[in-house]
Amino acid sequence: MSVISLLSVNGCKKKPAAGLGGSANLKISAKHHGANIDSCTIYIKFNSSEAPDNLSDYDLSQHLALDANGYSNTIFSGLKKGDYYIFAYGWDPAISANIKGGIPYTIKQETDIETIIPVTEE
Repeated sequence: MSVISLLSVNGCKKKPAAGLGGSANLKISAKHHGANIDSCTIYIKFNSSEAPDNLSDYDLSQHLALDANGYSNTIFSGLKKGDYYIFAYGWDPAISANIKGGIPYTIKQETDIETIIPVTEE
């Protein structure tokens, strides 16, 4: 096998396609100044490490809900390995202001995963 053939075979590894159809369960919560936020919607964009221009361009969204321990979170189930952009938008009643924030996130293993989205005032 020639050097050029080896480079083309080994140099172009395809990234996993993010989206539904996997076995990862991503549990997400939002925090503002260290406090758990319960009035928030979480948005996910597949195959992206940057925020889309509009909320309508996200692939999934869910509202946070209180769990048995009194913390607000949501779980996106059945995700594949790959790159995602996660965005949170909501309300912080402690300061009576809208809050928002987002992070790029890569799922490397299809398992149960937890992450926190830091949010700030709009």
